[in-house]
Amino acid sequence: MMKKITKASISFLCAAAIMLPDHSIGTAAARTNSGTHVIINNQDLAPQDVLIKNNQIFISFTEAKALDNLTFQWNHAAKQVTAKGKDTRLLLTINKTTALKNGKAVKLNTAPFIYDGKTMIPLRFVTETMGGSVTWNPSTQTAFIAKASSYLTSDLMSDELSVARNAAINLPRVSLLPKINTPTYETSSIQYYFPKKVHDQFFEKNNNAISYFEISGHTAYLKWQGLITNTASTQKQLYFINGTITNEIGTRPSVKDYTFAAFRWMPHIGSTGYSLIHKDNWNDVVFKETEVDSNNAKPNYIIVQIPEEE
Repeated sequence: MMKKITKASISFLCAAAIMLPDHSIGTAAARTNSGTHVIINNQDLAPQDVLIKNNQIFISFTEAKALDNLTFQWNHAAKQVTAKGKDTRLLLTINKTTALKNGKAVKLNTAPFIYDGKTMIPLRFVTETMGGSVTWNPSTQTAFIAKASSYLTSDLMSDELSVARNAAINLPRVSLLPKINTPTYETSSIQYYFPKKVHDQFFEKNNNAISYFEISGHTAYLKWQGLITNTASTQKQLYFINGTITNEIGTRPSVKDYTFAAFRWMPHIGSTGYSLIHKDNWNDVVFKETEVDSNNAKPNYIIVQIPEEE
């Protein structure tokens, strides 16, 4: 079903306040200089699930399940944790510095332990052994753990542009910026801007925060971010932004002559508005609207194909 999004309906969308899908790293990494934080595949772990011992980060066994494509089992009698992946089986024993990887012994610097009733396992060792990556941001004292699911890594390589873009916006996110801007108000839509026929670079406008990501490997890296004010601006770099951009972090990309595939996801009505825009028409363009089928197997797949881009 195709509909036109009028200026009046856009005003209504901006006035409404509802909960949006949370796939941004903004909130998760906002608490700078107040302790160590761990984000696993865009999920921020609670402080009580993170401990430092012998200069190593440990996380609770139950929170490690956020690593995609892994299953974890706890053997209470033997005091052992088993992590299983596609090609790897890892066995950890409480208070033992020897683990078994696919049946072969490997050494740990510090043994897993139980603290306050929780089984704590070494974050970097488990992540890297099971095929994930750990990125440490010293400025925000945040460890970003990335292990994209198999369907995301496959879809990212798809020849169908909408599929690859959906994978891109859902990949694990990492930031090495010295701080993170968080939105200061809520609206009822979230917007994405991809350069025409490109899937591995995009802007995300979430409320009054705008972020720029680049894909490397199977991870989305936050390269630049700013906050948008209501003050009119003459800036031409990001021509699709009406307000003045403040609180910039990182290097703003130069895209003033780009044509963008623009998407406006409206979760309260389950549809995505879309259009191709460029600097000469962006303020007058009429977005087409299409309903997005919910997909429990691939949540947050809300980018659609733009016929004019094919």
